[in-house]
Amino acid sequence: MKTLIEKLAWICIGIGCIVFLIYIIKLGKSDYTLIRQIGDSDIERTGQIGDFFGGIVGSIWALAGVLLYFSALKLQSKEIANQINEMNENKKLMSQQQFETTFFNLLKTQQELKNDIKGTFNYIGRHNTSFNYLSKEYSAGDFFICIVNEMRKLYAIYKKEKFERWDESYVKNYLYQYYEERENGDDDPSYDYQTEINQIFYFLNLSYLTSLYSIKKETIEKAQNKETEELMCKCIYGHIFLRYQNELGHYCRHLYNIVKFLDKEKTKCIADIKNNTELDSIEKRFSGYFSFVHSMLSTSELCVLFYNSLIFPNAKELYVKYHLFDNLLQENLLKKRHAQFITGATLKTGKDIFQEIVKDMV
Repeated sequence: MKTLIEKLAWICIGIGCIVFLIYIIKLGKSDYTLIRQIGDSDIERTGQIGDFFGGIVGSIWALAGVLLYFSALKLQSKEIANQINEMNENKKLMSQQQFETTFFNLLKTQQELKNDIKGTFNYIGRHNTSFNYLSKEYSAGDFFICIVNEMRKLYAIYKKEKFERWDESYVKNYLYQYYEERENGDDDPSYDYQTEINQIFYFLNLSYLTSLYSIKKETIEKAQNKETEELMCKCIYGHIFLRYQNELGHYCRHLYNIVKFLDKEKTKCIADIKNNTELDSIEKRFSGYFSFVHSMLSTSELCVLFYNSLIFPNAKELYVKYHLFDNLLQENLLKKRHAQFITGATLKTGKDIFQEIVKDMV
């Protein structure tokens, strides 16, 4: 579509052509011709004709040329601007593609870290009238399940009224006397002795963990004297983290850096936006990225990360900001009340989930 400047230029060209034709026609009607041989008497008139064409028609066409030149410059400027915009869009697209390639490679590495993670868990088991020191190695998802179970045992230790330090000689003697009494006495057929033995070894294992994790009585008492169990939870996870730091440390740091990487990229993209439409697009795009992070975390992993956040505030800030704990139920924690230890974390209960399921049925 022609611009106003182009239209003016073509109008000037048209006017010049019209003036030229009119002047030629008038010259023809006055019996003057340029074809014949020009004599001395015609030189003055011919000069007037040249002055007319050069001064009037030529000026009109020169103006048309200037307008067309200006229009060409304007068009060229637009084309250059379009090329720059296109280059910027291509640059943004390439930057986004590079970012996504890096992001999905990080997710792949995180999954590999989880698959390769291994940990040995120690316990005591029954052996005739005594016990044996046993251990078993767990990997990948089972490792995190065992970590949570280990934390539950440590929580039971911290909640006991009486601290029982592990004493191998005492335990051997205690078990020997117990089984001696069983052998020499008359068993009650209605009594569940297996449950009793399981209970005995459960508490003996709790005592064994005090030695395994180097838990001090003073630490437990200090945690018990607090109004809340936050210090207790920090101590419990601290014991776990120190023992399995080679496995948990790498895993947790890498996940934190993935979230931090997303946060920095999102902040950068928001700083470059020009309107709300772009902001909505960025929010949706990064919401999708964080959905990938959420989807690769199991319940036991989320539970471990929750207590990990209590001792690493930078991680806690980012995890809360991007709702990493939204898929973790309060019942998955050591105690439901622990959910209040992280401000901003929206942990639901099983009842809340059920209410959401049946709300459309009412």
